[in-house]
Amino acid sequence: MSTGHDLALLGGTPVAGAAPAWTWPPIDQDDARVLGEMALRGELSYYGREGCVRDLEDRFAEYIGVPHALATTSGTTALHSAYFGLGLGPGDEVLAPTYTFLATVMPLFVVNTVPVLVDADPHTGNIDPADIERHITARTRAIVVTHVWGNPVDMPAVMDIADRHGLRVIEDCSHAHGAKCAGRKVGSFGDVAVFSLQGKKLVAAGQGGLMLTRHREVFERAVLLGHFKVRAEQQVHSPAYRPYVETGFGLNYRMHPLAGAIALRQFDRLEEYIAGRRHNFDYLTAELADLPGVRPPAAGAHVDRQVYYSYKPRYRPEELDGLPVDVFVAALRAEGVPVERYRAVPLHQERIFQDPSPPLLSHGDPQRFAGGADRRVYRTGDLPQSEAYAADLLSLPAYTEPDRALMDRFAAGFRKVSRQYRALHEYSAVSAER
Repeated sequence: MSTGHDLALLGGTPVAGAAPAWTWPPIDQDDARVLGEMALRGELSYYGREGCVRDLEDRFAEYIGVPHALATTSGTTALHSAYFGLGLGPGDEVLAPTYTFLATVMPLFVVNTVPVLVDADPHTGNIDPADIERHITARTRAIVVTHVWGNPVDMPAVMDIADRHGLRVIEDCSHAHGAKCAGRKVGSFGDVAVFSLQGKKLVAAGQGGLMLTRHREVFERAVLLGHFKVRAEQQVHSPAYRPYVETGFGLNYRMHPLAGAIALRQFDRLEEYIAGRRHNFDYLTAELADLPGVRPPAAGAHVDRQVYYSYKPRYRPEELDGLPVDVFVAALRAEGVPVERYRAVPLHQERIFQDPSPPLLSHGDPQRFAGGADRRVYRTGDLPQSEAYAADLLSLPAYTEPDRALMDRFAAGFRKVSRQYRALHEYSAVSAER
């Protein structure tokens, strides 16, 4: 099709060229040597608090500034440990973001609480403090927040609400290792913080998680949930819980030593990783700031350091006369910009939150499964800000090696597509007729 334009999708030359492949985490020969030496000496299982897992816990606790850290098999099991550690249970409601990864919320069902989903800030996707208070009832016990994409939640606002209503706060920091808000690291505000160490996280173990808390009772309860026998004997001393150290609840949530070793070595490079991503994406954000059709990730005034778990700009079709998002993405990719649509929907649009009688709830009548508290059933449209945020979200790989030239190429691709969008309308109309 000849249009008189040079968009690569229409036969022109790509302006950005071929983007480098993105892989994570960076594993070097020294990492491999350390893991090989551990395997050769049989350091493949810990029953107590020892070795590189102990060292990882100590490093994270010092980094966040809390006394207690517990390594687990995943961020999900760390969240389960946090909810159990806080004593949340039947009859309790927990306010949670609807725009988050499922693992933030699903363990709340396992402890038989009622998750009450809260709308997203329309600019950041984080839980909206302005929407929290309207969901508080006499049964509300806690608020869990997620620092989505490494962009800190407005924690001073959340903590003010929690303090006024006597609520506990859990920070899901799985995307936000090292992010800072209002002069402090995320994870240092709430009663409990959770970090995922899954393979794409800034500190990666392959699989793993950490629960951190300043509360001794929360910590001891979490130990008894998944770290019975030796670890429990070492660290559970309260008269109420000491008699149960032999069995706890018997869940094996212990981190694998090799995962601990990988995470510890990755933690040594965390500040380097953060600096590299900020070098790239702070610059790209400035380059895209005034470009029609795209909004760079937004950060509130409370944010001191955004760490870019990934780079998630938003498409604004109304600025390009309603050009379909899939056409916009196809044009960018043809220019060599490795952008994709991010298609995850808010949780209230998932089946388990919309089905009046899901088969997965374990306590009989799902409307009364949590000590008389009514489970919420949602419909599309109930939390509209999150739906609008998710509808046109784009995603770029989290390039970490500082590369200004690469960011310039990406910015050139965005500018080219934005400026020539009318030709894409013609392309879209012809494609629709075929």
